[in-house]
Formats: sequence, C-alpha cells, structure tokens
Amino acid sequence: MAPGVTGNEKKFRALVEDFVTTTADLGGTIDPEVVATELHERIRAIAVQLGVTEATVLRNYMPDDWGRDMARQTYRQIQERDAHIDAEPDQELPLHAVGRLIAALGQAQLYYTVNDGANDPTCRFNAKEASEAVTGLGLALTSPPADSLMVTVGGNILAWTQSALSVFRDNLQQQHWTSCPCGEDCGQQQRDAAVLRAVRDDLTLLPETTLA
Repeated sequence: MAPGVTGNEKKFRALVEDFVTTTADLGGTIDPEVVATELHERIRAIAVQLGVTEATVLRNYMPDDWGRDMARQTYRQIQERDAHIDAEPDQELPLHAVGRLIAALGQAQLYYTVNDGANDPTCRFNAKEASEAVTGLGLALTSPPADSLMVTVGGNILAWTQSALSVFRDNLQQQHWTSCPCGEDCGQQQRDAAVLRAVRDDLTLLPETTLA
C-alpha cells in the first residue's frame, strides 16, 4: 500500500478500508493501493495549501467518515458518467477517420503497456474501455453501406474513444509516458513528439460528446 501519514497510520488505513468496503457494498471494486495513493496526494495538497503537516491534516481536516462519503460520491459520479455515455447519439464518420482512430487507440494501448500503466495507481487510462472502443470501431468498418464512404459508429464507442485518446494525449504532454522508458536517449523524445501531434489531430476527427 502507498505510504500513509506518519503519526496516524491507523486512521489512514481505516479511511482506505472504509472506502474499499463501501465501494464493495455498492457493487463495485477498487484497488486499495489506488485509494491510498489518492488519499495521500489529497492530504499532501491540503498540507501545502494550509502550511501545516500532513499529520495535522489527517487529524483535523479528514473526518472519520471520509472513506464512506467519498466512495458514495465516486460511485455516483461513475453512474452519471455511464448514463452520459449511454445517452450519446450514434454518429456517421468517414471510413478513413475510423481507421485512424483504431490506429491511435492501438498506440495508446501500446504506450499503456510499455509504461506499465496497469501497475500505476495514478493512471487514468481505462484499458477495458479502450479495448471496447477498438472492437466497436472495427465492427463499424465491417458493414459499411454500399458505395458509401461513411459508417455509423455507436455514441458509446465514440465517447470511450475520446476518453482514451484524451488520457493518452495528456500522458504524452506531461511526459508521463514514453515509447521507450529505458532511461537513455534513444530517440524516444522525437518519436513521442510525433505521436503527440498525431493524437491531437486524431482527436479532431471525433464529434463533441458530453465527456468533452
């Protein structure tokens, strides 16, 4: 688990456990490491803002019911996001745009793998949604109307695509992800810059969604 707060490790663990347990009660699952990392970052930010120690923040500014309340709030946000995605209308896209988006999602999944995103508690890339997007875009290409250069793509597929590529772009911009995390200069900066330009262009191929 991510490091707690020196001086009150018991309360820190209790807040994390309450979040995980409440999430399970609501029918979800979450990695305790993710919760611990988020909680520690939140405590650190408050401590810097107030000019106090992290232990003081945990003792005086983090109520005992934080874990339960935040789990419920997070669950509501997820439900609202899913409802927005389900409500997204289907859209027609040019065939070449769909092909570009599939390629971009492939690059996003490659970078996610190379940079060990699955084991990064702070990673916002949703590999499942990205895979669903690739599948949906690929299926759209298999049944285009006769003599048409346009295909219909589901609104949920487009929303997942936009979310995945936006996170991919952000990780490239912030240099959190690289094509080669070897620690040496092997030309990855140039490659990453080229990929970032391409992803920015690919995002312009998408219609606006409620996730924008």
